[in-house]
Amino acid sequence: MKRQILIFGGTTEGRKVANWLSDLKQPFYYSTKTNSHPLISEMAVCLSAGMNEGEMIEFCRSQEIKLIVDAAHPFAADLHCNLHRVASELDIAIVRIEREFVERLDDEHIHYLPSMDACIEEIQKRPIERVLSLVGVKNLPKIKKALPECDIWFRILNFPESIRIANEAKVRVERLIVSSRFENLLEEEDLIKAHGIQAILTKESGYSGLLDKKMELAIKHKIPLFIVQRPDLPEYDKIIKTRSEFQSYLDVVFGIKRLDLAHGYTTGTCAAISAKAALKALIDQKEIGWERVDLPNNREAMMPIHCTEFTPEYGICTVIKNSGDDPDVTDGTEIGCRISFNETGEIRFIKGEGVGLVTKTGLEIPVGEPAVNPTPRKIIEHELNQILNTYQLTKGLDVSIFVPMGARLAKKTFNPRLGIEGGISIIGTTGILKPFSAEAYVQTIKKHVRFAVENGSREVIINSGGRSERYLKQKFPEMPQHGYIQYGNFIGDTLHAINGSGIEKVRMGIMMGKAVKLAEGHLDTHSQKVVFNKDFLIRMAEEANYDASYIDQIREVNMARDLEGIFPFTEMELFYKYLKGKCYEVLEKEIADYKIELILMNIKGEII
Repeated sequence: MKRQILIFGGTTEGRKVANWLSDLKQPFYYSTKTNSHPLISEMAVCLSAGMNEGEMIEFCRSQEIKLIVDAAHPFAADLHCNLHRVASELDIAIVRIEREFVERLDDEHIHYLPSMDACIEEIQKRPIERVLSLVGVKNLPKIKKALPECDIWFRILNFPESIRIANEAKVRVERLIVSSRFENLLEEEDLIKAHGIQAILTKESGYSGLLDKKMELAIKHKIPLFIVQRPDLPEYDKIIKTRSEFQSYLDVVFGIKRLDLAHGYTTGTCAAISAKAALKALIDQKEIGWERVDLPNNREAMMPIHCTEFTPEYGICTVIKNSGDDPDVTDGTEIGCRISFNETGEIRFIKGEGVGLVTKTGLEIPVGEPAVNPTPRKIIEHELNQILNTYQLTKGLDVSIFVPMGARLAKKTFNPRLGIEGGISIIGTTGILKPFSAEAYVQTIKKHVRFAVENGSREVIINSGGRSERYLKQKFPEMPQHGYIQYGNFIGDTLHAINGSGIEKVRMGIMMGKAVKLAEGHLDTHSQKVVFNKDFLIRMAEEANYDASYIDQIREVNMARDLEGIFPFTEMELFYKYLKGKCYEVLEKEIADYKIELILMNIKGEII
């Protein structure tokens, strides 16, 4: 297969799209400015040192490139323009892989400006004497030279090149905040309070750049935050954010199809690989290119390391999560681990940014611990102990798993209702994500059941999801949040999880479409496994002695909700009594030691 796709990466988005193409078994070129983070993929040929516009044109012509993928940093404005001109010159398709940016705020303390020069001019106009610069080291010399009357603290990353630039600019050591890219802003907040910082400088980065946290700091302390706006992008054939969008584009435009569903890795596997690599980086004081870990069931996982940082005090490594074709919210997310020695002789898990904290009983993890589940903990402890034994070290370790986007992603999970605050959970029982597998969802259902029982519930309300749960909360406002459990499509698994749990009564809310499938005997109602069956409805209507006019109308129905046009949605309507009766027949075969009440709902929230 000819290699005709060229990615410009060096970013989280670059690694992400490389994963997508690798899973499609599609060969590609991957270009970065430096070779500091080499990509490891059997489908990739890596190019480093960068290319100017002329070199890009020559390369694209000689290699017959058909698609340019711009996954470069948002502030690489010159590169974006060069790529656009090359694509136009050669009539090549070009797409942009875009990150999620922090929503712009309309607040008196937040100021968006078109350039660094404009930010500096704004500071010069005001009686500002003390500034905190969070824009990175490249702008450090310019800022220091332009604001000689200001006392400026510079936050820079802990890299030799960054420190060299700061030294050459003659920045005093006490005015440098040398930190990891993955550290939070606690030190900066202390500095704001201690020294009376009057302004903050930063760039319009994504969530991984902590821009949302910087905004919160500025508003909290009532000081101006001057933000260099991200540059305008040229026009692309398509802006892409997700795997499915990219696969659809490749299929429609180039006829590149997904031949097989690709497996992925759990957050637990990503955390374990990051932790193992971070300990090696700490001990050996060197970059890590890739790492592997043993998984349950005699399997293993191997991943390239996205980023490595180390000092004599700590080691940090991250990976880019590849969920394969499983529709997982963490696909393409950076997951990492910070490891340092301690004197306890034990491995301790410390909460990291974006990983949740357990605040309620009923889960497999004690209250006050970071939400790193038992199986990932065992894998991490096993791998780290092996390294300690190899190096004959008797020290303990502090292990801090972090997910820069975790707090935001957690809002799309069940963690808030489980009392897991501040981030996602690090999960996985096998370490492998199977495409469209029920495993993760069913494990979550079991976790919800345990949580409800541990928190005193003997009665729960199960439902299919957000809309039905809203209707049920209106009907049963006295039920606490932990008493609601969403079964999604997995009715049977939910009923089985409740068996023997200590729950005594279950109210089951169900919408019309799932009720029809359940009545026919289907305990997994996913549309890929079972479809709307009009013949079953006709047989049921005939059993209820409805005449031919009703049967003919059912034949014309395409969706379950259309049944309401034939049978009024009331408790007295015989059709719904039959429907509920059929559902009860199926349910009674699955439940062991509790009572169940079926609540039929329509799209309007009306209840029978």
